[in-house]
Amino acid sequence: MHVNRLTNTPLFLRVCCTLKRPQGKNYHGAATASEYSPEPEYPPILDMSRGALRRRKKEAWHEKVKNLPTVEQKLIELNMPKYHGYWACQIKDDWHKVNGGNFLRYATRTHVTKDFPVEYYGGVKGEADELAQRIQGQVEDLILLHYNEKLKRENGNQIAITENFFYGLHKIVNGALAPTVEHIRESTVDVRPRIQAFWFLGGIEPDRILRKTRKNYPRTKDIENEPVDRPMQSTCTPALCVRGNLSLPEVVPLDHSLSTSGHVPVETLDPRAYGYKFKHSHATTLTGFWPGDSKEHAQVWYHTDACLKRSMNLISDKYLEDYLEQKMIVASFSQALAHASYLGFSCVNELTYPIVQQSVVSDGRKWHFSTYQMNTCALHSERAIENPVNNILWLNDEQFLFEAVEDSGVKGFNVDVLANLVAMYLKKGVTRDDATPYLGPYKCLAHHPASEEYRQEFRDFLCNYVLSGRPRQIRKPEIYLWEKIYKIDFKTRPYEPPRRFFEPHYAQKHPGQRRLDDYSAVYIPKALRKDKKVRTKPRINSEELFKYD
Repeated sequence: MHVNRLTNTPLFLRVCCTLKRPQGKNYHGAATASEYSPEPEYPPILDMSRGALRRRKKEAWHEKVKNLPTVEQKLIELNMPKYHGYWACQIKDDWHKVNGGNFLRYATRTHVTKDFPVEYYGGVKGEADELAQRIQGQVEDLILLHYNEKLKRENGNQIAITENFFYGLHKIVNGALAPTVEHIRESTVDVRPRIQAFWFLGGIEPDRILRKTRKNYPRTKDIENEPVDRPMQSTCTPALCVRGNLSLPEVVPLDHSLSTSGHVPVETLDPRAYGYKFKHSHATTLTGFWPGDSKEHAQVWYHTDACLKRSMNLISDKYLEDYLEQKMIVASFSQALAHASYLGFSCVNELTYPIVQQSVVSDGRKWHFSTYQMNTCALHSERAIENPVNNILWLNDEQFLFEAVEDSGVKGFNVDVLANLVAMYLKKGVTRDDATPYLGPYKCLAHHPASEEYRQEFRDFLCNYVLSGRPRQIRKPEIYLWEKIYKIDFKTRPYEPPRRFFEPHYAQKHPGQRRLDDYSAVYIPKALRKDKKVRTKPRINSEELFKYD
């Protein structure tokens, strides 16, 4: 190496230091005029507190769900945060609680009124009365067949009797309307469809364990009593559903007093205080058919009142009215929310127009008619209380279709009840300009541009693991009682290797933090590989269906 004796520096370093770097003008052109503004533009100042960061993260997730193009992708994304499912409150339309009426009104943000909207059916009332007179004889024969003690086919099974009566009654009404009413002629029927809905309910007070956890952690000590969102999973069991191509028009506009100032009680206690149970379950939303069906709008729902009679036998008749309201609140809200989810809305994205459901609950003799208008479906965070609109349930008083059945025939037949049912069939839906604003042009997975193989795999994963309701083959890990005593409270096993999720080790991860896509990629046998270098299948992804790491 040659060294300069004066500076004691290697010659090749001196040469490198003397090289001139090119000027910046050789790397980019002149700045455009659009890069300058007369006033300085500063980035927004964001609140960096823990609560603000959590709120922005939640809003970003809500926006992600809204931008997904298909119904199936939205359902997967709602389940993505929890591999083992949400610890959700289970609500059913045939489970009635003595003090659960006000809580269900708050959980669904529903205002209940007895003033049935007669003017809503004013345009079809005359035609309904005329048709009811024409089919009265057929309905009386049907009543005689099912409710005469000597002629009825079922012995003692009241639910089967009522359901078979519903099927025959629908056949009579549908046969009389089909030749002249187009939307009834093109309708279809679901027998005992599976209806489930999932949403987040905000404003719930934290339980004792959560308050204790927050209090013992320095960073959450100041939010010890802050309300939380509770996952809610509802199920209803209708006997029959008639659905068609058009959605029912709104009963009242969104700026009506019933929609903006209807009375909704505020019940923020934990659902367990009212007797409801929690269990791990995936966010399941179903409305009796798979997405993509052209006849996706419900016309009328039939419900039996067998659960009401069972509850009356166990408790008292004085709760009958309250139990009926509980049943119709859960059933109507579940039906409307499931329908809204298939239109691209969800429990984290608000509706852009009201959704209306028509229902009847009966044992064949006693009838109740209800109309439900869903104005809001996003009830998370503060929206459960601070919401500009509320949902509305119109529920009329009890009416009798007939008084008694004797050998000579039906006594006291009330044709007005039959006319009310026919009016629900005759109510025609409307065509909306943009019924699915949050869905892409293909709307459902069947029309997704991905390959058939990926679409089939995605559909199987959604149906078999998420929406099936079957528990996982490997249950969620839990802390057993002996571990609580000998490993947590009293550390008496120091030589046992730490391998459980609550013990500190290199692969420690809490089961509640495991995501739906957090699983080992499926291995592809060598003989079945399309590409010999690709050994595993991609993992599920809500945006791209499947994605490699």
